Amino acid sequence: MAVGIYISGLGQSTNKESVEKYTARYIKELEYSTTGVIYYSKVEKIYYNDEQSSLVVRIFQHQKNQPKSDKDTIVYTIYDFEYSEILIQKFQNKNLLFKNIALLLLVIRKFPRLIISLRKKTTYTKGGQTFYMFLLFLVMALAVLFLLPSMLSLINEIEFFKTHHFELKLSWFTVLSKFTIPITTFLILFIPESSTLLTKVAAEFTTIDNYIQYGEQSQIIHGNLDALIEHIVENEENTIIHFHTYSFGSIIALDALFPIGTEPSENIKNNINLLITVGAPYEFIDNYYPNFYTDRTDKMSQKIEWINVFSTMDAFASNFRNDNKAGEAKYGIMGRKEVPINLNYEIARRQKYNLFSFLTLKHITMHKSYWDDSKSGQSCTRLIFNKMKELNYFSITP
Repeated sequence: MAVGIYISGLGQSTNKESVEKYTARYIKELEYSTTGVIYYSKVEKIYYNDEQSSLVVRIFQHQKNQPKSDKDTIVYTIYDFEYSEILIQKFQNKNLLFKNIALLLLVIRKFPRLIISLRKKTTYTKGGQTFYMFLLFLVMALAVLFLLPSMLSLINEIEFFKTHHFELKLSWFTVLSKFTIPITTFLILFIPESSTLLTKVAAEFTTIDNYIQYGEQSQIIHGNLDALIEHIVENEENTIIHFHTYSFGSIIALDALFPIGTEPSENIKNNINLLITVGAPYEFIDNYYPNFYTDRTDKMSQKIEWINVFSTMDAFASNFRNDNKAGEAKYGIMGRKEVPINLNYEIARRQKYNLFSFLTLKHITMHKSYWDDSKSGQSCTRLIFNKMKELNYFSITP
């Protein structure tokens, strides 16, 4: 029986998303593709080791006008793999100033690479969009630092420090605060919930940076993923496993399938045969971390099929081509055998940059465009479902 593992994105890219919603979209597509059959789901929570749990959603089918029963056939099962808490747990309890400085240092460290991506032609065609994003992160990080001069200038107002020496030494803080407070106010007005957003952005990008650059928390995450696969193999019959991944979840899956300098686990080699990526930021990471995909083991190249969903309007999504156009993929991870099957999904007419779309980060926010908050709305799931059915990954009764 086919079983899916849903590996979501991280933080801002997955607001209000869940494995239940993801599965509900598949149920809707199943209903559209058959007649005389009703589909429904059941959810349970399982523990696959002492500390980690997973939500399991099973899709059942039964004939119309018939009551639900224990004999209803299971069509598909999807397990949720939660990794975000593990990834950010060392960072999330830090104070705002620490997170702000971490984000600032990250942007400064990546700035030379940002300039290179603007000037040098690479396979990543969206350098202008992400340059602006990083520039905005820089402004956001500086916004908190802009408040420090006004805080320090209060020292001059404290009676104990009112000496000529301290007033001369700190007087420039008072002058600077006259400019920094209006700038910070402007940012707060035009970036809603800016302090909360900064906290989340700092946590996400700095922890992703640590994961990619230093492998931080990667052993725990992939150990848990392997434990979940083992649990599935032991508790499901004749199991074939599909990875359903979105955003940074696709990087987690690619990292597991094509590990650095070692072979994939036996559980992965023996049981995974399909990878689905939606909005995969492969090219974004390959551009700003050019060594991340080197020295990879390609044992899974001939063992898996890969379906990749992308939008040309999405600043992060990869189409595995040398242009920003819809069409067949030209390369895969490590540029070799595992070329994905590309599925282009757009909800808006593609247009060239204009000042409004640039300033409002339209191409960044399009990263959430593959589905909306409603599980009943149209989404990229139809493309995935139809391709899975075409490739015989869904076994359904017409």
